Amino acid sequence: MPKWCEWFANGLSRATSETHSPLARVCAGVLVVALAACVPRGEPDPGAAYLERLGGVLDTALIPPPGPRGPPWPSRRALTLPIVALEIDAVEFVALHGCDLGALAGYRNSPLGRVQRASQRLGYEAEWLRIVGRCANAPVWLEGLAREKRAALPALFWNATLGSEEFRIAAGASLPGDATAFAHQLERLRAHHAALLRDAFDVDAFEVDLGRLARESAIGTARARWLAQRAVLDTARQALLAEAPRLCRNGRPTPRARYLTNVFARFYVLGLQPALAREHARDGAWIDVLLALTDDQSGVPPPVYRDWVRAVLDPAQPSSEWARTRAAVVAHAEVWQALFARCGIDPRSIAQDPAAAGTISAL
Repeated sequence: MPKWCEWFANGLSRATSETHSPLARVCAGVLVVALAACVPRGEPDPGAAYLERLGGVLDTALIPPPGPRGPPWPSRRALTLPIVALEIDAVEFVALHGCDLGALAGYRNSPLGRVQRASQRLGYEAEWLRIVGRCANAPVWLEGLAREKRAALPALFWNATLGSEEFRIAAGASLPGDATAFAHQLERLRAHHAALLRDAFDVDAFEVDLGRLARESAIGTARARWLAQRAVLDTARQALLAEAPRLCRNGRPTPRARYLTNVFARFYVLGLQPALAREHARDGAWIDVLLALTDDQSGVPPPVYRDWVRAVLDPAQPSSEWARTRAAVVAHAEVWQALFARCGIDPRSIAQDPAAAGTISAL
């Protein structure tokens, strides 16, 4: 994708998720149109082509309006979980050297150690626990301190992942990324979480994977794409509903109804529908992994994050952006089904192409 197309995609994501102003809604509409030019030459936007042909038969210009904005990713401050500071006295600090912890604790209290990023703090605590676990003569008080530190690991992992600056960028301002690769990166984070629980955490590998999320992500561009898809499908559905009473007479199709069925076969069944199916399959994969990553940290995510998930990704919430996008596909298909039934048209008879006929019959 050209760089200027990436800028448009990111701009649409921000325009639809970060402000309430009417100007933002106008800008979102402009960006939707601009993004159509980002489709590779020879691969026209199937949604635009479908609406153009449908509007041509209905003698009306079908222009999808910008939809309502979705909730932005919560602020980092709202997502960051507090970590209780644990302190030891000078005598206990000297005793740490018996378990080879003196240098590590000394670094934690240095100027650099006091300003560690969330990922570095997680790595420090994981290394501390690993060393203590190998200490043969650990004093009782050190074992108690280790229990407290281990109890804080879930919050530390949260702050370093879904509560981090890297994930805030991944959720909206990163460059568009391949959805399949994004799902793999999320799986990598799940693997790091599992490694943390078995004292095999590799902070260097973790930071590499976390950095990739901030550079390329599917979240922001997927939300912009869903917004455009819902607008196309809802515009087509409403136009068909308005025209339906005039398309059939005594259960028989008018010539316009037959023209519409050709548009359906050529521009929806063979154009838009396959594109939607491919994109939604890829989106569904990374959404499943992100929800699994959330479930891995059961009881840890703050309410503001769970609210965002319910509003944007949760497939079980009918009002979520993802669920509404999938529902728009179904509602659009149901209008066509009703039209075929009203006009006495067998959907399998309207496409001579075997692939198209097979797809129609599965509606």
